[in-house]
Amino acid sequence: MDNELLEKQLSVWNRLMYMALGSAITVVASSPNDFSFVGLVWFLMQIAITPPGFILLWGKPWRAFPLSKERKNTIFGYFLASWLLLFVPWILDGTYITGLIPFGYTIFLAVVYWRNQKKLSDSDEIFP
Repeated sequence: MDNELLEKQLSVWNRLMYMALGSAITVVASSPNDFSFVGLVWFLMQIAITPPGFILLWGKPWRAFPLSKERKNTIFGYFLASWLLLFVPWILDGTYITGLIPFGYTIFLAVVYWRNQKKLSDSDEIFP
């Protein structure tokens, strides 16, 4: 794909990421009220928000596109929104097992961030 087209798509993904973050914060804030529809909304949002981060990180057209700071921030914005949504079952259920899921995802995100931080510093060099 053309790099200019991917840059335009990245700005759209960035705007959608801010909407996803706002929605995730709203669902997490409203989940202590224990509404019956929060579980369904949480499930649909989790399915809609998590894949874009992985698509932007490992998707076929995006691999050829250099990992810029804007793309990295957009990717981890989606991951942050999906991480926030993982706290909803823990808030609603309150068991030990549902608290382990966000902890495991935190470790996964730290590893992915650390690996991509090294790639970002390598790709920022213009002249070797």
